[in-house]
Amino acid sequence: MSNVAAAKPGRAKGRRYIGSEIVFNIILTIFVLVCVLPVLHVIAKSISGRAPVVAGKVYLLPKEIDTSAYASVFNDPTMIKSMWFSIEWTVIYTALSMVSTILLAYPLSKQYLPGRKTLMIIVLIPMYFTGGTIANFLWVKQMGLIDSPWSLILPILTSTYNTIILRNFFESIPPSLEESAKLDGCNDWQILIRIILPLSTASLATIALFYAVARWNNYADVRYYINTSSKFTLQMKLYQVVFASSSSDVSMVEGGKNAVLAETIQCAAVVFSTVPILIVYPFLQKYFVQGVMIGAVKE
Repeated sequence: MSNVAAAKPGRAKGRRYIGSEIVFNIILTIFVLVCVLPVLHVIAKSISGRAPVVAGKVYLLPKEIDTSAYASVFNDPTMIKSMWFSIEWTVIYTALSMVSTILLAYPLSKQYLPGRKTLMIIVLIPMYFTGGTIANFLWVKQMGLIDSPWSLILPILTSTYNTIILRNFFESIPPSLEESAKLDGCNDWQILIRIILPLSTASLATIALFYAVARWNNYADVRYYINTSSKFTLQMKLYQVVFASSSSDVSMVEGGKNAVLAETIQCAAVVFSTVPILIVYPFLQKYFVQGVMIGAVKE
């Protein structure tokens, strides 16, 4: 009888575990669908014919396959130029941001740093209090960066959030490694470059992805600081396509049956601007979860 009584709580516990797993999977599936279905809808509309799009018959699968919208996007030299401009300055921004974040996070991870707590408070203040758009614009203007690509980099060069993640990871590295390196005659720069950074690959890759995605998706600062159209990023061009072309039913391609609906051009431009960052993500994905979890938890 005792064995039967002991088995019942175990079965009940197993049923609760299975039930919670089913609920979790349902919730996760809903979130995945919420993220994926809009993307599928945009892709379907971008390669669908004019008639079904106008009639509102395109949902998740394309109808009357037509790639003329993509032809319009690729035939636009300003769109291609903006893409390369975005890639160039995203790479520059990511590289400089990584350097500044490393040089800030590494000293802050040292317990013996004089005034460490005070410096950390100073670093945290901009995370909670900012001067706002007007103050940022006046600062950029006083620095002479209006209509300069550097206005897209310097004001947002270092992220407090990313600095905290990297600092926490540096703190998790055993101090004995640095002590051994110092006994071997290494200075602080050699310890950072030869020991700390090679051990921080996961966190560095994750933070680099954060910076790259943030710069790639941002277009508000381009609207504020850039006046020359040749310096517009791809996201700014996408903004112009989505909002400017919505004022007319048909884009300036050939008329009649071969006309390209503005809505399909918008969808094609959205897909076109998303592909480059999606190409980069698979190469960093394996470091992503590991890097966030290691840097987010302080032992």
